Amino acid sequence: MKLIIVESPTKAKTLSRLLPRDFRVESSFGHVRDLPSYELGVDVEHDFKPHYVTPRKSQAVIKNLKECAKKASTIILAMDKDREGEAIAWHITKALGLKKNKTVERIVFHEITKTAIAQALKHPRALDKDLIDAQQARRILDRLVGYKLSPFLWKKVMRGLSAGRVQSVALRLVVEREKEIRAFEPKTFWTIETDLQKKGCSDQNKKDCLSFRATLDKINQKTIEKPGLVDKNGADDFLSELKESEFRVLDLERKKRERSPYPPYITSTLQQDAFGRLGYSAKQTMRVAQQLYETGFITYMRTDSVNVAPEALRQAKAFLEKELGERYTLKAPRRFKTKSKLAQEAHEAIRPTNPLLSPEEASRKLKDNNQNRLYEIIWQRFVASQMPNAITEQTTISVETKGKNHYELKSSGSILIFDGFLKIYPSKMEETILPSLEKEDPLSLLKIESIERQTKGPGRFSDASLIKELEQAGIGRPSTYAPILSAIEERGYIIRDPQKRLSPTEIGEKVNELLVEHFANIVDVDFTRQMEENLDEIASGTKKWQPVLQEFYEPFAKNLEEKYQTVEKEDLSEPLDRTCPNCSKSLMIRPGRFGRFIACSGFPECKFTEALPPPSLDIKCLLCKGGDIVERRTKRKRIFYGCSQWPDCDFATWKKPTGKLCIECGSLMTEYAHGEKCSNKSCLFRSTKQE
Repeated sequence: MKLIIVESPTKAKTLSRLLPRDFRVESSFGHVRDLPSYELGVDVEHDFKPHYVTPRKSQAVIKNLKECAKKASTIILAMDKDREGEAIAWHITKALGLKKNKTVERIVFHEITKTAIAQALKHPRALDKDLIDAQQARRILDRLVGYKLSPFLWKKVMRGLSAGRVQSVALRLVVEREKEIRAFEPKTFWTIETDLQKKGCSDQNKKDCLSFRATLDKINQKTIEKPGLVDKNGADDFLSELKESEFRVLDLERKKRERSPYPPYITSTLQQDAFGRLGYSAKQTMRVAQQLYETGFITYMRTDSVNVAPEALRQAKAFLEKELGERYTLKAPRRFKTKSKLAQEAHEAIRPTNPLLSPEEASRKLKDNNQNRLYEIIWQRFVASQMPNAITEQTTISVETKGKNHYELKSSGSILIFDGFLKIYPSKMEETILPSLEKEDPLSLLKIESIERQTKGPGRFSDASLIKELEQAGIGRPSTYAPILSAIEERGYIIRDPQKRLSPTEIGEKVNELLVEHFANIVDVDFTRQMEENLDEIASGTKKWQPVLQEFYEPFAKNLEEKYQTVEKEDLSEPLDRTCPNCSKSLMIRPGRFGRFIACSGFPECKFTEALPPPSLDIKCLLCKGGDIVERRTKRKRIFYGCSQWPDCDFATWKKPTGKLCIECGSLMTEYAHGEKCSNKSCLFRSTKQE
């Protein structure tokens, strides 16, 4: 009997269906050894030697695997093909105490299919020591930062806080973006826009009689600088002159443009697209992708390579020829170049294991709707990558008019000539059809207006945009993006607004402020990127892990020791003009791990506490007429808005009320992406802001 050990019970179940009866597949349920939770577990005086222990939850698993190993002639370790998987395989050999008389093999595969498993079994290899060292180095590095820096935060800020190496950089990015938003001062500007039509036309159904919108672009040959006209009086003067002017076509430019499909997904782009198209967090995306991988529907989901196996390319072409015809296929497969210098081209992009299995057919086999939706976008992205470019015709019309000043206006439009990859891959593309005109054609002015606008400040990060920022900065790797975001959210350092945008909490800002001031390297983007590159070099065998840790730890430990002596404890409490009902001492607003609360200043002698009232929006509830609308949070810390008289009044909405009333039904208006809409679900009234 041959024993195959994997890290997941779902993966074990899928493998069991694909292997002959003389194979037995067992799961380790993840890591079977780790650093202890009750102590540092790293001997910094002796080359950072780690002390691994078997967690209690893994002891029964180890016992079962030992019994199975005794009966097996060959033990095959089939964990995932990244550093974490290699480390799990190595820990299993140590935990099981495998003897030299046992044949131990390591196999890797990119997809869980019968062909891929058969190929992997034909080409076993030894454990990769460099990958194991890289994982150990990252684990020890993160343990040193967490276990050394967290007690410092307890002493200088408050208990319950923790610091992480890469997570602290992500927190800094969120905090700095929030500061930019607060500091932003919108500027008012004006644009002058016209509706024009060929002179003498009356039938709007004729192609050359269509009206079109043109925007003022140049005054006296000088292009209007962004954002637009900043002087209202000047804008009004231009508007008055244009109203009395004669317009004609100055120039026309028609160009055919080709739009290429995107490469197949890598981990970061899958997380970004799943957020934008499906609303999934990075954590949810990776959980669902793991399920699809382990059940054999997609290839391995932690990768930064866009390489694709030749067989998959052939299958994609076969599907397109059969379903859409030769017009939608390529003569030669399209291959993409991986941007990351450190990506391993032997790895593959994220793709369906069987491109012939369409999302419609897959939905009959997948019971979970989240799996259906994620499989669909992975399939669409991959198959579309092997389709022809989409072709559009873009037209630009330049319009001029002369008077006291010489004005030029611009209008642009585009039409889709050939949909190409857009046939399968949905993408926002608005067609704007312009009339058929010629140079010197006179135009009639149908409408002209000066539109007041305001410049937009930076937006808060979402999961997608923060992962993109981390990726561009060279921070984190495919396996770490989701845990980074989860860590700072679970620690209470960031929260999500109703639009799922990330903003720092008060305690998150305080932790960041302290780290930036006293531990600059820990939250420095360049320093963290260099550390990630060091770990990659350890994985490739060009660096040893102990010197990398030594170079980091010596200055870090020295600085930490100094800061314990020089940094004063932060007092984050605020006095209240109330006394404690138990001991008559003054009450204070204190920060806590789960938010601010009211407590007695006589703590620990007096342990009186009280919840802090939720912040009010100064808007009266129209449902009960008595309460105020307040900001509340769910158990998962999502913000929503409800009545202060709850549970007597159950008014609640995810969208922030604006204080205005709906002109249709009288309900409260709430914010949405393009303006305001009614909070009453049965009322469809909405007001779109001019932008």
